[in-house]
Amino acid sequence: MEIETIKNIATIAAPLTKVVFETFLKPKLEQIRKSWKRDNAILDHAFEDKFLEYLNEAYEKNAILNTVAFKRRKILLEDVYIPLKLRYRDEKDNRQTLKIQDYTDDLFKESNKILITDTAGMGKSTMSKKLLLSCIKQNKGVPILIELRRLSKTKDVIQEILEQLNPINEEIDKQFILDIIKRGDFIFFFDGFDEISLTDRARVTTEIQKFISKARKNKFVLTSRPEEALSSFGDFQKFQISPLIPNEAFELIEKYDSSNKIAPLLIEKIKDNENFDNIKEYLTTPLLVSLLFTAFEHKQSIPFKKHIFYRQVFDALFESHDLSKGDSFEREKHSKLGSDEFHRVLRAFGYFCLKQENKIEFSRDELGQIVQESLEYVDEGQVKSSDFIKDLLITVPIFSKDGIYYKWSHKSLQEYFAAQFIFIDSKEIQSDILKRMAFHENNLSYINVLDLYRSMDPSGFDAVITQNLLTKFIDYLENSYEHFEGDHKLLRQELTFGYDVYLIRIRFNLKSEEHHPSEVFNILKKHFKIKFPRMSIGINVVKDENDISCIKVPEIKKPEQNLIEYHKNLGYDFVKEINTEKLNEIIDLKLIKRKPYHVTDRKNSVLNKPENFKKVNDLMLLYLGRRSVISIDNESAKDYLELTNQKSKKSKKSDLLNF
Repeated sequence: MEIETIKNIATIAAPLTKVVFETFLKPKLEQIRKSWKRDNAILDHAFEDKFLEYLNEAYEKNAILNTVAFKRRKILLEDVYIPLKLRYRDEKDNRQTLKIQDYTDDLFKESNKILITDTAGMGKSTMSKKLLLSCIKQNKGVPILIELRRLSKTKDVIQEILEQLNPINEEIDKQFILDIIKRGDFIFFFDGFDEISLTDRARVTTEIQKFISKARKNKFVLTSRPEEALSSFGDFQKFQISPLIPNEAFELIEKYDSSNKIAPLLIEKIKDNENFDNIKEYLTTPLLVSLLFTAFEHKQSIPFKKHIFYRQVFDALFESHDLSKGDSFEREKHSKLGSDEFHRVLRAFGYFCLKQENKIEFSRDELGQIVQESLEYVDEGQVKSSDFIKDLLITVPIFSKDGIYYKWSHKSLQEYFAAQFIFIDSKEIQSDILKRMAFHENNLSYINVLDLYRSMDPSGFDAVITQNLLTKFIDYLENSYEHFEGDHKLLRQELTFGYDVYLIRIRFNLKSEEHHPSEVFNILKKHFKIKFPRMSIGINVVKDENDISCIKVPEIKKPEQNLIEYHKNLGYDFVKEINTEKLNEIIDLKLIKRKPYHVTDRKNSVLNKPENFKKVNDLMLLYLGRRSVISIDNESAKDYLELTNQKSKKSKKSDLLNF
């Protein structure tokens, strides 16, 4: 059945890819013949073979969906795809929604560069694959999907493209490929910016930008979880994926159930459940819906806690029966490990992957090394790493193989096991690990791990992370801006606790490199030691920039601000919203042109002069207010800390040995 399915995909792909080649690539080949001193017949033949081979392989590979929901079954993406909706703001700043059934030119209506961001499991990668297939079917251009986790300091975009075109290492000239690409009609899908190694991210970001600059006649789609470094792509039009609504989730569940036995039961249980609010999160993303189906198929109950939910998914995968051999057939584990022992190894393995810059994809040697380290850490050194890897791929399919690479089925599974390791296995360094993640400069990369940890240990999360955040805030209020008094001091402190802010007077002219947003970065680099690309440039939302002397507001969001926003989403009452409605958009602030000013509490700073202090606050609010300015309420923070301290003292008084 599966072999037949793959054959059918290949049969469908061949005529479609041939049309794409004839329409977009062959004419370009004709155009550049004269500039290449090679045998034209050989050049034609080699190029046609390579690109047709790539297009066919890309279609066949992306037509089949790999997800833990289907265990060892292959399933066509088209059979289970639910049209996702993208939210964005149009050129008049009005909220709009675009439904993605197939590839549509409306995606690029306002820009040939778009950025799709959202949280784990929203379907960003699946949407990229769907758009790639649709591009080929509709003959809209030459799609190339680049999985960004494969780029590094030593491997740029062109090298990855050459690798895809050149699977048997025959030499294809780099410049020849660039000449073709520069002429347009390519659609590049850069998938998973958040999966680039943190140590390589700055270099890879620069290389992506250079490539886009050289290939500007093409279209570009960049997908990622939210990351501070995405501010480097400020000229991309921004889209977000809308959460699924319950009816869409139910439709997806029905698509997953080929037997039509599980879906009706699951949907009925969800609808009848009095605790619907506790499980509605599982219905908002395609990933969670697929995992919910897997968990329910194994044990017909719905777990309410997120970590129990993931454990039930693991149990379903570990104990799954092979449907092709009858319901009673269960594959023997190559590692000979039981469920709990296997889970313990995976906890260490998930955490060690997290330590590897959140890496989710490995070469065979890299994977073997980390598996061996994990086995030895939990005293299972007698197990061969090769046997454990076989289990990961076949009998407990948490991993999949993609060419020469081995990867987690989904990043959130790795994050679950890492969170479990921190909760169960990290012992005396647990609080140090949590603080390191929570206040890491790239803490957004760890926010899903922290959220999973909070599901397991909410009081421990609050004791380590929430209390540290509030303590830092109160200390900042007490020890910053000591030389200042007045009504506007607290607001300045609230803003600068979460943001590192600069002001620069410069007029943008998008047609000139000298007066382009990127020039702000260049000026700041000359004056301050700033790690790029973490900065966002504030383009003020005012009717007339002359009213604010064309002052721009570059800012770096601190880890503390990300934590404040996380706590707001969880409903903590010490988070407050700062009102920006009554701001005066005419701000006469005299700054020297093209000189950057850092907003600090230095007494002699021009920004802190009595006549400028409120103006600087207002300028920050004008920009930051685009995203709704939130901070911490001082009195509520003190009340919260006092209450938690009382609880802590009370719990310590209980005599645990009194039995």
